[in-house]
Amino acid sequence: MSPNRVLPTAALAIIAVLPLQAAIVVGFDDLSSPPALDSATGLQFANGSSVYDGVVWDARTVVVGKNYRVDTTTPGPLFGIPHSVDYFITNESTDGGDGLTLKTSLVLTGAWFGRNEYYGFGAGADQITIVALHDNTALASVQFDLPENNDGQPEPLSFVDTALFKTVSGINGYRIDRRELGSQSGNWVADDFQFELAVVPEPSAYAVAAGLGLAAWALIRRRNAS
Repeated sequence: MSPNRVLPTAALAIIAVLPLQAAIVVGFDDLSSPPALDSATGLQFANGSSVYDGVVWDARTVVVGKNYRVDTTTPGPLFGIPHSVDYFITNESTDGGDGLTLKTSLVLTGAWFGRNEYYGFGAGADQITIVALHDNTALASVQFDLPENNDGQPEPLSFVDTALFKTVSGINGYRIDRRELGSQSGNWVADDFQFELAVVPEPSAYAVAAGLGLAAWALIRRRNAS
């Protein structure tokens, strides 16, 4: 047997213990008790718990149906537009809606955000900052200006890329800050949070795999030389 035939085996042994990654998209369309499509409610009530898809969501997280309007009489504009299907989330702006938190060891790689609408006169939030945390310590952040292209209407959501968080160690949560345009009305709209779960083996696993591969290679070389 040629020594070169052993190299693929050693490579496969090493690949077998490389980090495993799984993409997780957290939408809000499989909740156990979602609000009516023209209504909104706290996520903990729509889900029966603040823990949803591996994330502990802030008590100020509100699930909103795609047909919800603040002004139901006129009627006014829709409050927001989901990125997919029927539901999205917003922050509870009348109760200190800045700094909404997510507690999780998952790595946030992106999410869809946009501006909401109330009565067709603007307000809400025009900028969000997603901060990666270790407990209360900020480790990294991504700032994003929420576009406004349709006066008096909610905006289609834009993707906020937070892939840089994959390079940061020690993350166990996130905070969503916002820049408020009007007092007591600093909402934003968000949907389809994208997370990754990385399973990293112990360094010894790499050493064992590499050692086995090199030992087998050396053994074959000796046999071929004899």
